[in-house]
Amino acid sequence: MRIVIATGIYPPEVGGPALYAKGVKESLERDGIEAPLALFSTFRSYPSGVRHVLYGLHLLKVARSASAIFVFDTYSVALPATVVGLILRIPVIIRVGGDFVWESYVERTQKLVPLPLLYTSGVTFNFKERVAFTLVKWMFRHTKLAFNTQWLYEIWKKPYGLSNENTRVVENAIGHRFESSGKDDGSILFFGRQIALKNHVAFHRAFARAQADGMTLELKEGIIPHAELIEKIRTCHAVAIPSISDVAPNNLIDALRSGKPFLLTKYSGYAEKYKDFGIIIDPLDEADMVRGLREIADPVIYERLCTRIKEYTEVRTYDDVAREMRAIL
Repeated sequence: MRIVIATGIYPPEVGGPALYAKGVKESLERDGIEAPLALFSTFRSYPSGVRHVLYGLHLLKVARSASAIFVFDTYSVALPATVVGLILRIPVIIRVGGDFVWESYVERTQKLVPLPLLYTSGVTFNFKERVAFTLVKWMFRHTKLAFNTQWLYEIWKKPYGLSNENTRVVENAIGHRFESSGKDDGSILFFGRQIALKNHVAFHRAFARAQADGMTLELKEGIIPHAELIEKIRTCHAVAIPSISDVAPNNLIDALRSGKPFLLTKYSGYAEKYKDFGIIIDPLDEADMVRGLREIADPVIYERLCTRIKEYTEVRTYDDVAREMRAIL
Protein backbone atom coordinates (compact mmCIF):
# COMPACT_ATOMS: atom_id res chain seq x y z
CA MET A 1 0.00 0.00 0.00
CA ARG A 2 1.13 3.56 -0.73
CA ILE A 3 -0.47 6.55 1.03
CA VAL A 4 0.67 10.08 0.21
CA ILE A 5 1.03 12.56 3.09
CA ALA A 6 -0.07 15.97 1.78
CA THR A 7 0.58 18.83 4.19
CA GLY A 8 1.23 22.54 4.23
CA ILE A 9 3.97 22.37 6.85
CA TYR A 10 6.28 19.70 8.24
CA PRO A 11 8.92 19.72 11.01
CA PRO A 12 11.07 21.65 11.69
CA GLU A 13 8.22 24.02 10.79
CA VAL A 14 6.02 24.70 13.82
CA GLY A 15 2.33 23.84 14.03
CA GLY A 16 -0.19 21.12 14.74
CA PRO A 17 -0.53 19.93 11.11
CA ALA A 18 3.26 19.50 10.93
CA LEU A 19 3.28 17.28 14.03
CA TYR A 20 0.37 15.16 12.84
CA ALA A 21 1.68 14.75 9.31
CA LYS A 22 5.01 13.55 10.73
CA GLY A 23 3.40 11.31 13.35
CA VAL A 24 1.04 9.60 10.90
CA LYS A 25 3.75 9.27 8.22
CA GLU A 26 6.12 7.53 10.65
CA SER A 27 3.33 5.27 11.91
CA LEU A 28 2.40 4.18 8.39
CA GLU A 29 6.04 3.46 7.61
CA ARG A 30 6.38 1.34 10.76
CA ASP A 31 3.51 -0.76 9.39
CA GLY A 32 5.37 -1.24 6.12
CA ILE A 33 3.27 1.26 4.16
CA GLU A 34 5.05 3.60 1.79
CA ALA A 35 4.17 7.18 2.77
CA PRO A 36 5.81 9.77 0.48
CA LEU A 37 5.56 13.42 1.53
CA ALA A 38 4.09 16.16 -0.65
CA LEU A 39 4.92 19.47 1.05
CA PHE A 40 3.09 22.66 0.05
CA SER A 41 5.48 25.06 1.79
CA THR A 42 8.09 24.20 -0.86
CA PHE A 43 6.06 26.33 -3.30
CA ARG A 44 5.28 29.24 -0.99
CA SER A 45 7.65 31.64 -2.77
CA TYR A 46 5.35 31.66 -5.80
CA PRO A 47 2.27 33.94 -6.09
CA SER A 48 -1.06 32.68 -4.77
CA GLY A 49 -2.79 30.57 -7.38
CA VAL A 50 0.48 29.78 -9.14
CA ARG A 51 1.78 27.91 -6.10
CA HIS A 52 -1.48 25.97 -5.83
CA VAL A 53 -1.24 24.86 -9.47
CA LEU A 54 2.44 23.93 -9.09
CA TYR A 55 1.70 22.01 -5.92
CA GLY A 56 -1.17 20.20 -7.65
CA LEU A 57 1.15 19.11 -10.47
CA HIS A 58 3.73 17.97 -7.93
CA LEU A 59 1.11 16.05 -5.98
CA LEU A 60 -0.21 14.46 -9.16
CA LYS A 61 3.26 13.07 -9.80
CA VAL A 62 3.80 11.87 -6.23
CA ALA A 63 0.34 10.28 -5.96
CA ARG A 64 0.53 8.14 -9.11
CA SER A 65 0.05 4.50 -8.11
CA ALA A 66 -0.94 5.60 -4.57
CA SER A 67 -3.83 3.98 -2.74
CA ALA A 68 -4.96 7.22 -1.06
CA ILE A 69 -3.99 10.74 -0.05
CA PHE A 70 -4.07 11.85 3.58
CA VAL A 71 -4.39 15.65 3.77
CA PHE A 72 -3.39 17.70 6.83
CA ASP A 73 -4.89 21.03 5.79
CA THR A 74 -8.39 22.21 4.91
CA TYR A 75 -7.76 24.58 2.01
CA SER A 76 -4.41 25.33 0.35
CA VAL A 77 -3.40 21.66 0.28
CA ALA A 78 -6.88 20.15 0.35
CA LEU A 79 -8.08 21.88 -2.81
CA PRO A 80 -5.36 20.59 -5.16
CA ALA A 81 -5.44 17.22 -3.36
CA THR A 82 -9.16 16.88 -4.06
CA VAL A 83 -8.61 17.60 -7.75
CA VAL A 84 -5.74 15.10 -7.91
CA GLY A 85 -7.86 12.49 -6.15
CA LEU A 86 -10.62 12.92 -8.72
CA ILE A 87 -8.15 12.69 -11.62
CA LEU A 88 -6.45 9.57 -10.26
CA ARG A 89 -9.69 8.13 -8.85
CA ILE A 90 -8.21 7.50 -5.43
CA PRO A 91 -9.74 8.40 -2.05
CA VAL A 92 -8.72 11.60 -0.29
CA ILE A 93 -9.07 11.89 3.49
CA ILE A 94 -8.86 15.41 4.89
CA ARG A 95 -7.97 15.79 8.54
CA VAL A 96 -10.05 18.75 9.70
CA GLY A 97 -8.68 20.68 12.67
CA GLY A 98 -9.26 24.34 11.81
CA ASP A 99 -11.37 26.75 9.78
CA PHE A 100 -9.67 28.67 6.97
CA VAL A 101 -12.70 30.89 6.30
CA TRP A 102 -12.98 31.89 9.97
CA GLU A 103 -9.27 32.65 10.27
CA SER A 104 -9.38 34.74 7.09
CA TYR A 105 -12.42 36.68 8.27
CA VAL A 106 -10.98 37.46 11.71
CA GLU A 107 -7.61 38.54 10.32
CA ARG A 108 -9.20 40.76 7.66
CA THR A 109 -11.79 42.48 9.84
CA GLN A 110 -10.09 42.22 13.25
CA LYS A 111 -13.58 41.40 14.56
CA LEU A 112 -13.15 38.81 17.28
CA VAL A 113 -16.01 36.49 16.39
CA PRO A 114 -15.75 33.07 18.09
CA LEU A 115 -15.81 30.16 15.66
CA PRO A 116 -19.11 28.68 16.97
CA LEU A 117 -20.86 31.98 16.14
CA LEU A 118 -19.36 32.62 12.69
CA TYR A 119 -22.00 30.88 10.60
CA THR A 120 -24.98 31.94 12.72
CA SER A 121 -24.26 35.62 13.46
CA GLY A 122 -24.90 37.08 10.01
CA VAL A 123 -21.30 38.17 9.30
CA THR A 124 -20.53 39.43 5.80
CA PHE A 125 -17.81 37.58 3.94
CA ASN A 126 -15.80 39.29 1.21
CA PHE A 127 -15.36 37.77 -2.25
CA LYS A 128 -12.29 35.73 -1.31
CA GLU A 129 -14.00 34.26 1.75
CA ARG A 130 -17.17 33.42 -0.22
CA VAL A 131 -15.08 31.66 -2.85
CA ALA A 132 -13.16 29.77 -0.15
CA PHE A 133 -16.40 28.69 1.54
CA THR A 134 -17.82 27.46 -1.78
CA LEU A 135 -14.66 25.56 -2.66
CA VAL A 136 -14.44 23.93 0.77
CA LYS A 137 -18.07 22.86 0.46
CA TRP A 138 -17.33 21.38 -2.98
CA MET A 139 -14.23 19.57 -1.69
CA PHE A 140 -16.16 17.95 1.11
CA ARG A 141 -18.58 16.37 -1.36
CA HIS A 142 -15.70 14.51 -2.98
CA THR A 143 -13.57 13.49 0.02
CA LYS A 144 -13.72 11.72 3.36
CA LEU A 145 -13.30 13.84 6.48
CA ALA A 146 -11.54 13.07 9.77
CA PHE A 147 -12.47 15.78 12.29
CA ASN A 148 -10.24 16.09 15.33
CA THR A 149 -13.21 16.94 17.59
CA GLN A 150 -16.95 16.37 17.60
CA TRP A 151 -17.20 20.05 18.58
CA LEU A 152 -15.88 21.26 15.21
CA TYR A 153 -17.95 18.73 13.29
CA GLU A 154 -21.13 20.03 14.93
CA ILE A 155 -20.19 23.63 14.02
CA TRP A 156 -19.60 22.72 10.36
CA LYS A 157 -22.36 20.16 9.91
CA LYS A 158 -25.14 22.55 8.85
CA PRO A 159 -23.30 25.32 6.93
CA TYR A 160 -21.23 22.82 4.93
CA GLY A 161 -24.02 20.27 4.50
CA LEU A 162 -22.02 17.41 6.00
CA SER A 163 -23.37 13.91 6.37
CA ASN A 164 -22.41 11.19 8.82
CA GLU A 165 -21.60 8.87 5.92
CA ASN A 166 -18.43 10.70 4.81
CA THR A 167 -17.22 11.99 8.19
CA ARG A 168 -15.53 10.50 11.22
CA VAL A 169 -14.04 11.95 14.39
CA VAL A 170 -10.39 10.96 14.81
CA GLU A 171 -9.19 12.56 18.01
CA ASN A 172 -5.70 13.94 18.53
CA ALA A 173 -2.84 11.98 19.99
CA ILE A 174 -2.08 12.12 23.71
CA GLY A 175 1.49 10.96 24.25
CA HIS A 176 3.01 9.28 27.27
CA ARG A 177 3.71 11.51 30.23
CA PHE A 178 7.05 13.27 30.54
CA GLU A 179 9.15 12.66 33.61
CA SER A 180 8.37 15.37 36.12
CA SER A 181 10.91 18.17 36.18
CA GLY A 182 9.89 19.14 39.70
CA LYS A 183 10.30 22.78 38.68
CA ASP A 184 8.00 25.80 38.56
CA ASP A 185 9.74 28.94 37.31
CA GLY A 186 6.66 31.10 37.87
CA SER A 187 5.96 31.66 34.18
CA ILE A 188 2.77 31.56 32.14
CA LEU A 189 3.59 30.39 28.61
CA PHE A 190 1.71 32.04 25.74
CA PHE A 191 3.45 30.64 22.66
CA GLY A 192 2.01 30.74 19.14
CA ARG A 193 1.45 32.85 16.06
CA GLN A 194 0.97 36.61 16.50
CA ILE A 195 -2.43 36.79 14.81
CA ALA A 196 -5.70 38.39 15.86
CA LEU A 197 -7.54 35.22 16.77
CA LYS A 198 -4.88 34.36 19.39
CA ASN A 199 -6.16 37.38 21.36
CA HIS A 200 -2.75 38.78 22.34
CA VAL A 201 -3.81 42.39 22.92
CA ALA A 202 -6.66 41.67 25.34
CA PHE A 203 -4.71 38.97 27.17
CA HIS A 204 -1.76 41.32 27.69
CA ARG A 205 -4.11 43.87 29.23
CA ALA A 206 -5.64 41.21 31.48
CA PHE A 207 -2.18 40.02 32.52
CA ALA A 208 -1.11 43.57 33.39
CA ARG A 209 -4.26 44.01 35.49
CA ALA A 210 -3.60 40.76 37.34
CA GLN A 211 -0.02 41.81 38.04
CA ALA A 212 -1.23 45.20 39.29
CA ASP A 213 -3.46 43.30 41.71
CA GLY A 214 -0.45 41.45 43.13
CA MET A 215 -0.02 38.43 40.88
CA THR A 216 3.71 37.64 40.63
CA LEU A 217 3.68 35.28 37.65
CA GLU A 218 5.72 36.21 34.55
CA LEU A 219 4.50 36.04 30.94
CA LYS A 220 6.70 34.30 28.36
CA GLU A 221 5.76 34.14 24.69
CA GLY A 222 7.05 33.68 21.15
CA ILE A 223 7.41 30.96 18.51
CA ILE A 224 10.00 28.22 18.96
CA PRO A 225 10.49 24.62 17.74
CA HIS A 226 8.24 22.08 19.41
CA ALA A 227 11.05 20.30 21.27
CA GLU A 228 12.15 23.57 22.86
CA LEU A 229 8.58 24.43 23.77
CA ILE A 230 8.17 21.09 25.54
CA GLU A 231 11.17 21.86 27.74
CA LYS A 232 9.71 25.25 28.65
CA ILE A 233 6.33 23.70 29.46
CA ARG A 234 7.96 21.13 31.74
CA THR A 235 9.41 23.90 33.94
CA CYS A 236 6.67 26.56 33.69
CA HIS A 237 3.81 27.32 36.07
CA ALA A 238 1.02 27.01 33.51
CA VAL A 239 0.14 27.35 29.82
CA ALA A 240 -2.20 30.04 28.49
CA ILE A 241 -4.53 29.49 25.51
CA PRO A 242 -6.81 32.57 25.53
CA SER A 243 -7.64 32.43 21.80
CA ILE A 244 -10.95 33.68 20.47
CA SER A 245 -11.40 30.02 19.58
CA ASP A 246 -8.97 27.10 19.54
CA VAL A 247 -10.32 23.78 18.32
CA ALA A 248 -7.89 21.25 19.81
CA PRO A 249 -4.70 22.99 20.97
CA ASN A 250 -1.63 20.78 21.14
CA ASN A 251 -0.17 23.08 23.80
CA LEU A 252 -2.89 21.86 26.16
CA ILE A 253 -1.99 18.21 25.53
CA ASP A 254 1.68 19.01 26.08
CA ALA A 255 0.77 20.75 29.35
CA LEU A 256 -1.09 17.65 30.56
CA ARG A 257 1.83 15.43 29.58
CA SER A 258 4.10 17.72 31.61
CA GLY A 259 1.82 17.79 34.65
CA LYS A 260 1.01 21.48 34.20
CA PRO A 261 -2.41 23.22 34.40
CA PHE A 262 -3.62 25.69 31.79
CA LEU A 263 -5.88 28.63 31.03
CA LEU A 264 -8.17 27.74 28.12
CA THR A 265 -10.71 29.66 26.05
CA LYS A 266 -14.26 28.45 26.54
CA TYR A 267 -14.61 28.35 22.74
CA SER A 268 -12.67 25.12 22.30
CA GLY A 269 -13.32 21.50 21.53
CA TYR A 270 -11.29 20.74 24.65
CA ALA A 271 -13.11 23.07 27.07
CA GLU A 272 -15.61 20.47 28.23
CA LYS A 273 -13.34 17.44 28.00
CA TYR A 274 -10.45 18.89 30.00
CA LYS A 275 -12.20 21.44 32.22
CA ASP A 276 -11.12 19.65 35.42
CA PHE A 277 -7.41 20.14 34.65
CA GLY A 278 -7.30 23.87 34.03
CA ILE A 279 -9.17 27.15 34.25
CA ILE A 280 -11.74 27.89 31.52
CA ILE A 281 -11.96 31.59 30.60
CA ASP A 282 -14.06 33.83 28.37
CA PRO A 283 -11.61 35.33 25.84
CA LEU A 284 -13.95 38.23 25.12
CA ASP A 285 -14.14 39.30 28.78
CA GLU A 286 -10.92 40.80 30.19
CA ALA A 287 -12.28 40.66 33.73
CA ASP A 288 -12.86 36.93 33.35
CA MET A 289 -9.32 36.43 32.05
CA VAL A 290 -8.05 38.32 35.12
CA ARG A 291 -10.16 36.00 37.26
CA GLY A 292 -8.59 32.99 35.52
CA LEU A 293 -5.07 34.31 36.09
CA ARG A 294 -5.77 34.88 39.78
CA GLU A 295 -7.06 31.33 40.15
CA ILE A 296 -4.14 29.73 38.32
CA ALA A 297 -1.81 31.71 40.64
CA ASP A 298 -3.68 30.62 43.77
CA PRO A 299 -1.59 27.88 45.51
CA VAL A 300 -4.63 25.93 46.70
CA ILE A 301 -6.39 25.88 43.33
CA TYR A 302 -3.12 25.20 41.53
CA GLU A 303 -2.27 22.20 43.71
CA ARG A 304 -5.76 20.78 43.21
CA LEU A 305 -5.38 21.02 39.42
CA CYS A 306 -1.92 19.41 39.52
CA THR A 307 -3.26 16.51 41.59
CA ARG A 308 -6.04 15.87 39.09
CA ILE A 309 -3.58 15.95 36.19
CA LYS A 310 -1.40 13.32 37.91
CA GLU A 311 -4.44 11.04 38.05
CA TYR A 312 -5.18 11.44 34.34
CA THR A 313 -3.56 8.53 32.50
CA GLU A 314 -5.10 8.39 29.01
CA VAL A 315 -2.60 7.68 26.24
CA ARG A 316 -3.42 7.84 22.53
CA THR A 317 -0.60 7.33 20.05
CA TYR A 318 -0.04 8.37 16.45
CA ASP A 319 -0.45 4.68 15.66
CA ASP A 320 -4.04 5.02 16.92
CA VAL A 321 -4.59 8.12 14.78
CA ALA A 322 -3.11 6.50 11.66
CA ARG A 323 -5.09 3.30 12.23
CA GLU A 324 -8.37 5.20 12.48
CA MET A 325 -7.60 7.24 9.37
CA ARG A 326 -6.81 4.04 7.46
CA ALA A 327 -10.09 2.53 8.68
CA ILE A 328 -11.97 5.32 6.89
CA LEU A 329 -10.67 3.87 3.62
